[in-house]
Amino acid sequence: MKYRKTKVLDNNGKKHRFTIGEIVESLQGVGVKTDEAIKLAGQVEKHFADDKLIEIDKLTEFIRSILEKKYDNSVAERFLLQTSPFVPLSVYDDKKKKAFSSREIAQSLEKLNISLKDSFAIAEEVQQNLRNKGYERISKRELSHQIAHILEAKYGLEMRTKYEASLVRPMQLNVLEPSGEAFPFSRGILSQSLMLVGFNPELSYAYAKQLEDSLWHKNILEITRSDLRSEVQALLLAEAGEKFAERYNLSRLIRHRDEPIIIIIGGAPGVGKSTLARELAYRLGIRRIVSSDAIREALRSLISKQLSPSLHASSYAAWRTTLLPTEDEEKTKPKTKQVIRGFLLQAQQLKPALLGIIERSIKENTSLIIEGVHLIPGILTDSVSNACFVELALVTEDIKAHQRNFLSRDISTSQKRGKEQYLNYFTEIRILNQFIADQAEEEGVAIIDKDDLDESIHIALEHVLNTVLSYEN
Repeated sequence: MKYRKTKVLDNNGKKHRFTIGEIVESLQGVGVKTDEAIKLAGQVEKHFADDKLIEIDKLTEFIRSILEKKYDNSVAERFLLQTSPFVPLSVYDDKKKKAFSSREIAQSLEKLNISLKDSFAIAEEVQQNLRNKGYERISKRELSHQIAHILEAKYGLEMRTKYEASLVRPMQLNVLEPSGEAFPFSRGILSQSLMLVGFNPELSYAYAKQLEDSLWHKNILEITRSDLRSEVQALLLAEAGEKFAERYNLSRLIRHRDEPIIIIIGGAPGVGKSTLARELAYRLGIRRIVSSDAIREALRSLISKQLSPSLHASSYAAWRTTLLPTEDEEKTKPKTKQVIRGFLLQAQQLKPALLGIIERSIKENTSLIIEGVHLIPGILTDSVSNACFVELALVTEDIKAHQRNFLSRDISTSQKRGKEQYLNYFTEIRILNQFIADQAEEEGVAIIDKDDLDESIHIALEHVLNTVLSYEN
């Protein structure tokens, strides 16, 4: 086939030069490997060898058919969603329209001290991204936004800022508050809100970016806070379903409450309380996390071991301090009632300090997450008012999974929390685990028994949302 004589006729009656390279790039855009793309392009060339003018619909249909035979419907469908490589892209600004030019983009990037090779590679990446999304025309403003995104991903925020500063108008999307103040749209802040709904960080960020791209595509430079929320809800409704859209709406109750939220996370050692607390704090925007272990350590500095032996013992070893002088500490085996009695003694010693911290947070109207083994279900509930009180009990029924947690924690903390001590007292720890589970069931406290962190976070967030909603009602 002589490429210079063969043309592709588009649906508007315009003729475009046919090249194998365009087909190869188009196939690469839907995930076909380069070697395979070249082979498939050869099939296309052979099929239309005698044609001097190829109708674009026939060309597209033939490529779709060979993709469907070789791969599956999803690859063929992605190809159909693309803008044909033989349809030129156009860029418009106000009433002016001109052809998309990789050379112009490359020249503007060279001014930022990006090499010519890399500048053209970025320009081609921009063009392929636009074709993959089905664009035929794009505003100059949105095109600049797409370029800025790629520069940030490749070189960091500083390069994006330099590029935006080189434009006539900075490419910034602003959110208008009811007061009239304008703040830059933040994918990070929106991602955090979406994680509160229950999405993982990667998906939350992807949805935030998708929304931002959608607003740019609509040529929106300023949007009110309420309209932004409507856009987010519409996106979640389309992508994730009605349940998540409703949860996003409910999540606003958490961030705009008049009273603070106090979240209590209790559980035996090694069940993941501190990890869950950090994850919830990040998603809920709660800045204050307190551990009952830290409170116990502070009390130890004030109260001597001679005065309170149980306070200076570990929660799972406090039972040893209750033994009679005639009992041999090394030979005595732990009994369930003994272990629980020693544990309760220590927990009661910490209770006034725990309540003091909670009351201080309520007085300052500051939300708080407090976690620790001493937060026995129901021990603090009756003493808290003027706050939304959420109580969670973290347990693990799987004995082997519980043991693995100590091994992994030993590695993650560089052996600062040695696994040997915990495993030596594993019988006592399992007794505490069962006691806390029983107490939670008796007190009607939500129990989370999941080895998967993401699932535990999801359940915890669900309970927080439901509890806040019940307080509102």
